[in-house]
Amino acid sequence: MLMRAYEGLQTGVRWTLCLLMSLMVVIVFANVIARYYLSASLAWSEEVARFMLIWLVFIGAVLAYVNDEHLGLDIVVRLFPRRIRYGLAVVADLLVMVAIYLLIHGGAVLMRDSWEWGSPATDTPYGYVYTVVPACGILLFLQTVGKMLGHIRVIFRTGEGA
Repeated sequence: MLMRAYEGLQTGVRWTLCLLMSLMVVIVFANVIARYYLSASLAWSEEVARFMLIWLVFIGAVLAYVNDEHLGLDIVVRLFPRRIRYGLAVVADLLVMVAIYLLIHGGAVLMRDSWEWGSPATDTPYGYVYTVVPACGILLFLQTVGKMLGHIRVIFRTGEGA
């Protein structure tokens, strides 16, 4: 049941990324066409495309983290026995959780302080735009907890190489 919800969340994240990217391409293309053929640009298009890019980056970071596609350096770690490698992974997970907590906290402060600040072209409160920071931070934190529990399971599994 939990795994099905997790897979559903991943599918939702993928579809959200596809939708945001498609809309961003359409908006930017429409602005280029309007400028070229109508000699008038869509004043709001650059701003909305920038907002979409912010969301794409943060949501994409969640998807990359879920799929273990973030840059990692494990040359030295591979030299250790299996249990020590996973012990180091748990330590790394704890450090990542601290960093993600700071991201969530900083994002919440940024979001809170930006509600009254409207964007120039669309007058959208920047607080709406910055909600993506704590929201994706929470998803990253939950993912890290899941990864850490998996690493701990490997450490305490009996019969595995020491």
